[in-house]
Amino acid sequence: MSRLFTFGCSFTNYRWSTWADCLAPEFDEFKNWGQSGAGNPYIFNSVMEADQQYVFNATDTVVVCWTNIMREDRYIRDRWVTLGNIMTTPIFTKEFVTDAVCERGNLIRDMAMIKAVKTLLENKPGLTWRFLSLCSLRRPDPYSTTEMQHQDVFNLYANVTDCILPSYIDVLGDAYWNTDKENRPRHDATYGADKIDYHPTPAEHLKYLDTVLPGWVTNSETRVKIAQESVNLNKDPRRSGMTRFYRL
Repeated sequence: MSRLFTFGCSFTNYRWSTWADCLAPEFDEFKNWGQSGAGNPYIFNSVMEADQQYVFNATDTVVVCWTNIMREDRYIRDRWVTLGNIMTTPIFTKEFVTDAVCERGNLIRDMAMIKAVKTLLENKPGLTWRFLSLCSLRRPDPYSTTEMQHQDVFNLYANVTDCILPSYIDVLGDAYWNTDKENRPRHDATYGADKIDYHPTPAEHLKYLDTVLPGWVTNSETRVKIAQESVNLNKDPRRSGMTRFYRL
């Protein structure tokens, strides 16, 4: 029996279909560990927990979509609290962020975690695995084209980053954040009906998959469903039960 395990943030598990849902019909069993607002620490922990619970084997496929490095994850009172970008979340004071957070430190932290997951997966004989990403790990802010200059860290982990396929921003382009605003989905009245939802539509998720994993989506019914779901997004923005808005 084939099993698909997917890991990531809201680009992996959201109120409408993501790349993970596009792939799901290709497998007998599907387990989506993605969580909105998640950072790479949560993703790392969820991969390790899933392997402990299900024991990845040669008939499994594991796909991990890494996210930007400036996210904050904490396990509090029996659940993961995934706060999104620590630079913009209102939970922490500016003083704390200034004194306790730095890009280089987060980069070193996340590179080590990605290496650990890579080592785990490549030592599972016969396992199929792929690494995706929301944006380049060089970008602490996915909305900006500014890249970090810590080349020594990237050189050290070159054999790790080489395993990550082109990111959503690489495929959809930097203009993705600003183009076609009038036709992009909106949040519902609870979270501000005037707010644009910048998460990829189901059709954009499928486009991304077809670019970085060509031939993986073979189910014709999936393509019809994804196309229709994208058309319907603005007709009823509450149809999928959004629970919270996170800044990426």
